[in-house]
Amino acid sequence: MTPLFAQVLGASYVTLPTSVRAAHDLRDVHRYRGYARITRGTRLTARLIARLFRFPKANDNAPVQVTMRRVGATEEWERIFDGAAFRSTLRIKDGQMTERFGWITFRIGLFIRKDALHFPVTGARLGWLPLPAAFLPRSIALETERDGRFVFDVRIEAPVTGALIVHYQGWLEPEG
Repeated sequence: MTPLFAQVLGASYVTLPTSVRAAHDLRDVHRYRGYARITRGTRLTARLIARLFRFPKANDNAPVQVTMRRVGATEEWERIFDGAAFRSTLRIKDGQMTERFGWITFRIGLFIRKDALHFPVTGARLGWLPLPAAFLPRSIALETERDGRFVFDVRIEAPVTGALIVHYQGWLEPEG
């Protein structure tokens, strides 16, 4: 069973930093623990969007647990920041990665640059209805490695205004 990220990235998958590739070499279950710094947007729309997606609350040193499960042709991710969970399901559609949060599915244009895996949002749909580009959030998200440790930096900005919704950055290590 080829990992989803390897299917999308093809030959470039092997160029990922070791800890990032190990995290995405998912064939059953991976569990990680670490810490994150979380900043939340203050505008009303940003707060509403963050609440809708159950993004984590602001915290300078939040304990993080991430569980990734391979379930057939999908990956189910559960992220727990300081006890509060949010979940998503990843799958490949038409050769591209998608990530579903409830009734919204985002198309992710994965690419590798400067020893980092980037996750820009390139499209979205609400149920079966495609969303116009003007309604897409801006995702500045990457995973890389520092000192042998898996490091993430995810910043999500609101459509149209560019206001910060959430920014979480930190590190993870395999459990056990």
